[in-house]
Amino acid sequence: MPYLRDRVFVLKNEPFREQDARVIMYGRTHGKLVAVARGIRKIGAKHLGHLEPLSQADVMIALGQAFDKLAVAQAVNPRIGLREDLGAMAVLGPLVHLVEVLTRPGVADESIYELLVETADVWRSTERLPSPERGRLVLAAASLRLLDALGEAPNLDELDLRDLPDGVMTLLRFMRIRPLRDLLAITAPSTVFIAASAVIETAIERAPLASRVHGPVTVHALLA
Repeated sequence: MPYLRDRVFVLKNEPFREQDARVIMYGRTHGKLVAVARGIRKIGAKHLGHLEPLSQADVMIALGQAFDKLAVAQAVNPRIGLREDLGAMAVLGPLVHLVEVLTRPGVADESIYELLVETADVWRSTERLPSPERGRLVLAAASLRLLDALGEAPNLDELDLRDLPDGVMTLLRFMRIRPLRDLLAITAPSTVFIAASAVIETAIERAPLASRVHGPVTVHALLA
């Protein structure tokens, strides 16, 4: 039986049969991966805790005819308390959903894996809960970089900015190239943050989504 190995970011797991789970991951080398973890829903299962959504793991996957199976999973760089961090969850949850619905198995891009890791780590640089406007901005920046990687990003030079506040274009260009953590330190009127975020959210609405992503709604609900 052939195997593949990869370091993955776990996007989602869902019940599969009685005690198994279907795990959706994005691998550094292989891109989107879907495999069944046998018996993981049993108490004391060997992979329990190593395949939590929004975590990283080193995995070995046995390739099968009907479906692939997780043979080995070992958690990497566990982020203690991430799931209780409202700032991280407000941004990372919608981004993970975007990666899940916009990518497909067999197409790999290491920059997408690195973007997921960066987004999970960005909140380590601050102890303060971000405002809804700043959280929305960080999500928009991460989404813009994802759209760039997928070839779905808007052409900023073609945007009509006549009705938008001054500084929106400068901020959009900043969002595209700077580390996400830099967005925690920049200062601008909240109207500029909101307008820049709305530009990216409009681009996402035009992307080929199978289901709608409620990013801004989630950010506001968690951080307001």
